[in-house]
Amino acid sequence: MRIGDRLDGLMFRLLRLVRRKAKPSGVLLVSSRGPAEMVFLSAVLPRFMRLADEREPVTLLCRTDAAGMSFLFPSALRIRRLRFELLNKLGTRWSLFRELYNGNWRLAVLLDHQMDTGAALVAATQAAGTGAMKGSARRGGGVRRLIDVGSPNQDKILRWSRYADELLDDRQEPQLAVITGVRLPTAARLPPTAVLMPFSGVRPRQLPLELWRLVIAALPSDWKVRVAGHSSDFDRNPEYASLFRLPNVVPETSDFERLTSVLRGSRMVVGVDTAALHLAVLLGVPTLCLASAAYVGAGVPYDDRVMPAHVHFFHTPMACQGCLGRCKFPLENGMFKCVEALDTDAMLAMVGDILARGAV
Repeated sequence: MRIGDRLDGLMFRLLRLVRRKAKPSGVLLVSSRGPAEMVFLSAVLPRFMRLADEREPVTLLCRTDAAGMSFLFPSALRIRRLRFELLNKLGTRWSLFRELYNGNWRLAVLLDHQMDTGAALVAATQAAGTGAMKGSARRGGGVRRLIDVGSPNQDKILRWSRYADELLDDRQEPQLAVITGVRLPTAARLPPTAVLMPFSGVRPRQLPLELWRLVIAALPSDWKVRVAGHSSDFDRNPEYASLFRLPNVVPETSDFERLTSVLRGSRMVVGVDTAALHLAVLLGVPTLCLASAAYVGAGVPYDDRVMPAHVHFFHTPMACQGCLGRCKFPLENGMFKCVEALDTDAMLAMVGDILARGAV
């Protein structure tokens, strides 16, 4: 047992010395994942909201950056933002454990497949009902119900659907549908516009600048182009400033909520595997994802059972696909082997095909 496990166990015992007199109420959902996970969560969240009894509140505890996607969620959902890195400080960890215990939740559910810190937060609630997914988790102590949802290498929508099936005892077909039922930002009034998303937090997933020049050239000449990314992406990739010398190309550095307005007003999105690209998919925008082979079978491309017709994935099949980003090969021209192997002519042909199907 690791020292962190022993300390958590001691803190849980100390918490139980304080008697809670009120009747437990409310559902706590816990996720330690980033913005991309929140995009997908929005597609299945209505099912997890059903875990609450009538008039019972539901709260999502999530990372501060992930909370930037909260505009996709029902207004009834409460958000508790947390900088998870601060949990490495014993004082902060104890304070949060006390807050969660005093919340007196009826049910606490971990949404992560990898449990670790998230499981400790669920356990700290000492709720009558606590649940987590069984699988690749290493720390499940204190969680009363572990649900087997199958392999960790599977589409997250399928995994969450199976999880909800068991929690609710209600089987439904998995679905990745265009976002409805929430008040989204109004679509921006734009001329015909394409949004490019060339940047990745994992640099070897990025494609060469020249490829994006070719994509721009393949678009209708009267279209406008917005190159989307955080301002730090442009700082790390200063060569992309050369694109803005083209008369129809501008940068787009809005936050996710403002970007949603832009995406809803655009005709097409082309990009690498990012939270913003998956957001475009759930907004119903014709989308082309230029992907590595790292997550084949684990969510990118999406499983055929939940694949919307307006999204297209382009990747190179590899014997090593499904490595989950743990590439064993040396980089090729600064890219992962499966990214460098993407065929430029075939990608451009797919852009043309999407345009022909109606993006124009």
